[in-house]
Amino acid sequence: MDFKQKIYILLAGGVFFLSLSGILVKIASSPPMITAFYRMFFTVLLLTPYFLKNHRQKAAYFLDYRPLLVGFLLAVHFILWITSIEYTDISNSVIFVALQPLFTIALEYLFAKEDLRPGALIGIVMAFIGSSIISIGDFYQLGDKLFGNFLALSAAFFAASYLFIGRGVRKKLDYFPYLYILYTYAAIFLGIGAYIFEIPFFGHGINNYLILLALAVGPTLIGHSILNYSVRYLPTSIVSLSILGEPVLTTFMAWLLLNEQVLLTTLIGGAFILSGIYLASVYNYRKTKLQKEALFAEKNS
Repeated sequence: MDFKQKIYILLAGGVFFLSLSGILVKIASSPPMITAFYRMFFTVLLLTPYFLKNHRQKAAYFLDYRPLLVGFLLAVHFILWITSIEYTDISNSVIFVALQPLFTIALEYLFAKEDLRPGALIGIVMAFIGSSIISIGDFYQLGDKLFGNFLALSAAFFAASYLFIGRGVRKKLDYFPYLYILYTYAAIFLGIGAYIFEIPFFGHGINNYLILLALAVGPTLIGHSILNYSVRYLPTSIVSLSILGEPVLTTFMAWLLLNEQVLLTTLIGGAFILSGIYLASVYNYRKTKLQKEALFAEKNS
């Protein structure tokens, strides 16, 4: 087995760890605010020694308002997504939150004057059709599943927002210190939210805290670390598109481990959404590649 094959296997493992997120959130017994807080708190706690040893000079970026704003958006994303799982099926939640790349493309078009080419437009239309199919299937539970679907969709928008706004900071900072500062601010905002709403931080049971620790270690640390390691050796398009396997794996595990039924409308709508994300992601990758090639040709002309 050569090195590249090992990287592909490692990437598959990263997607698997990411897919555990929805399952762990579902079995956690703590309120969504506490689940989100401890996911970020444990992550920051585990990363702090490495940050202090290797990146303490980057601590000045804590004073930059942009990481603070992005951390707030990340905190809202987690609250909305984790809460959505209380109201709708895991499959619906992970499929709707996977719409984040399409929201990113829309934000780039609206605020960064990026072109909206036919490939991306078709992807957005397909995702809209898929979302409608899933919602029609859930219509009989109007006040329940549809609300959860809306929360997950809103979580996707806030995920796209923090990625879009954070672009400027990411150009100045290495990936690790950027994430550390972002996670720290998210933990602070979530902690403030729990305090304001008088949600207790303690008394949720040792098993629940172990689940929250697993949420920090598995999907957050191991999953995302593998993705960022893989992108150094594999095309960005491959890594980005591999993430589409997350809602598929999560849906399968929810059915297998939690006996969660998957509606036919969810399967059909999910297929439309994931296909739309695939088309839009391929378009976005090709557009970025052409822009880099044009810039390189201009510099060397």
